Amino acid sequence: MLVARLFLISPLWVAYFFHEIHMGPMHEEMSFSTLLIISVVAYLILSWKDSGRAPRSAISVIMRNMALTYCVVWSFLLLFGAGWFFWYMISHATLWFILFWQWVAHTIAHHLIYPYADPNYHSLRKAGWHPYWDTTIYNHDTDLIKDGGFEEPEYTGFVPPPDWRFQCPVCGARQQTNFGVCWNCNYGEDGDESAYYERWGN
Repeated sequence: MLVARLFLISPLWVAYFFHEIHMGPMHEEMSFSTLLIISVVAYLILSWKDSGRAPRSAISVIMRNMALTYCVVWSFLLLFGAGWFFWYMISHATLWFILFWQWVAHTIAHHLIYPYADPNYHSLRKAGWHPYWDTTIYNHDTDLIKDGGFEEPEYTGFVPPPDWRFQCPVCGARQQTNFGVCWNCNYGEDGDESAYYERWGN
């Protein structure tokens, strides 16, 4: 995650040194200390957005995957004589442009569409699931991690089949259904369902 965050902040440093070295229009428009402060603030914001995501992929990692993809998509510009600076900056600009409109769309849908389309939406969000970060192709987590957000235990003996998509809220073992008694830790045997409601709500 450290490398991913630094990669997302790197356009600030690339732009700063490019204009300073090549006497660009932004030459001496920003002091190094200001650049450092902005970078630290950006890093802390990314760290805050990443918190609470484990074991799901951190948002910074997903954004890094997006940025690398756009670097490849825009690489044809290098074949037509575009400089590396323009290629690098437009790749990152594409990332932030898409993320801005993703944020606008999902903010509207969060209030006006998702809760009515799926009655379990707020429970899913409470459990850590996100309608964009956990559905985008740039998130390389397994479907189980995307949906449930639990690390699976190390199985000894019986290994549940891969089509079991639910997880025990206590031990994380894959389950065939989202109710009943856990075959691995016997959660639910005594009728106590508090762990389920603590994790997913009513």
